[in-house]
Amino acid sequence: MGSIARRTAVRTAAAAVALTAVSALGLSISPAAASAQISSPASSQNPLDQLGRPTPQTQAQIRDFANQPWLPAQMRDAILSALAFSVGDNGDGGPPLPENAPVFTQFYWPTVAGSCIGGELDAVGTAIAVPGPAEIPAPGAAAGQTAFVFTALGTAPALPEQGGMNVTWFNLDTLRNGVTPLGNYGINPDGPATLSGTADTGNGTVVAIVSGAVRTEDTTCSFLPTAAIIDAR
Repeated sequence: MGSIARRTAVRTAAAAVALTAVSALGLSISPAAASAQISSPASSQNPLDQLGRPTPQTQAQIRDFANQPWLPAQMRDAILSALAFSVGDNGDGGPPLPENAPVFTQFYWPTVAGSCIGGELDAVGTAIAVPGPAEIPAPGAAAGQTAFVFTALGTAPALPEQGGMNVTWFNLDTLRNGVTPLGNYGINPDGPATLSGTADTGNGTVVAIVSGAVRTEDTTCSFLPTAAIIDAR
């Protein structure tokens, strides 16, 4: 996939934050309208920084969209909450990365599960992908593989048995594809619930979508999809 196509895909991430919140709340809005409010076609600047987080300019655009007077308050709060998690404003951005951590790709937008924390509060989920070879995160990834990690922020520890969260992936260069289940490999044993898994993606540009349910000690949380484009070379 060329650099122009990559930038186009990445620029839709900001709009996707809003559209994900719309879907979660059962509302209806035109994708074109949301994109027009958030992303200007004339802008060629990457809306994400090198860690996959919204840049200050992108954050301002998302906040401007969320504060439109016609937007329902519940939807505005969901968008701003997701933005806060994605940029780490809440101080709970998941487990800290060790020094000399492997190169990773953060999925483009956070996802939401209702009534997930204590069976009452909504939880925001984030995901990353780590191309191999890499010993961490568990269970690790050999050359030609990609490790995926999903964290349900603020939740109780994950149960040992999972089986509800999957990564669907497609290698654009080799046309290899598959579905990889995520399980409990002991990451964050005291919470938040964190699942991981390794896929035989091969080398190349990989498109991945993660969605499904996380089983915690409190409840089962069903998360909306989030996606990423990974340079697995």
